[in-house]
Amino acid sequence: MSRVWLCEETTAEYPFFLEEERVNLYSFEELCYYLYQNTGVLEESFFNEKLCQWLEEELGQQKLAQHLRQGIEQEKSGCWCMEQILKASGLYRSEELQNARNTAARMEEKTPLERAKLRGDRFLKAEKYRDAIAEYRKILNHTEEQDSLEILGRIWHNMGTSYARQMLFAQAADCYGKAYETGQNQESREAYLLALLYRENQRVKAETDRFAQFKQELEEKKQSGDRTGYERTLENMLQNLRTEYRKSV
Repeated sequence: MSRVWLCEETTAEYPFFLEEERVNLYSFEELCYYLYQNTGVLEESFFNEKLCQWLEEELGQQKLAQHLRQGIEQEKSGCWCMEQILKASGLYRSEELQNARNTAARMEEKTPLERAKLRGDRFLKAEKYRDAIAEYRKILNHTEEQDSLEILGRIWHNMGTSYARQMLFAQAADCYGKAYETGQNQESREAYLLALLYRENQRVKAETDRFAQFKQELEEKKQSGDRTGYERTLENMLQNLRTEYRKSV
């Protein structure tokens, strides 16, 4: 059974705004919950003077804020900062704290590229597809020559998945294609071919729907005796067919 937390501590008049998620935190419990749930993607820069000021001024956590300041000045890790906050809350059992510590330690061993990818993956998992795409594009716009082609391939692949889940198969196919070119992963190649198939099905359906609409318009013009409108609609239909034919050739 899940635990229920009651926010018994002070509620902030001015919340702590998480810019990346566009979420406000109003209590110490909310902060701890956020830290624990996002242990694997937290950046060390999260723990800064702004957070210390909020803890001190809004939640009355002067002792904890000062402790964190000293740790930051001594260049303690983000893992250490997170642990101090979770310990101070008393909300987590020792084994839970150990799990969070281990996860954060593994995160600190990853490269900046791997950590950035995990942030995008978090949005994808949460079905925030536009945010995931924006995060992946931000990474790809700042790649370095020494970056792993395998990881870059996975980023392109996951961006393709973000598009595919929005039924945007043309964009998905483009991303999957780049994923295969970059990482040479067979899964990306298969996803690319599937996205092409779905894209073609979408195109055929759109053409069928458009043709049905033209037919309906023609019938309405014919029934109403609007000869001029009938001729204009028929000419529009023929012009569209000519255009599509030229594209296909």
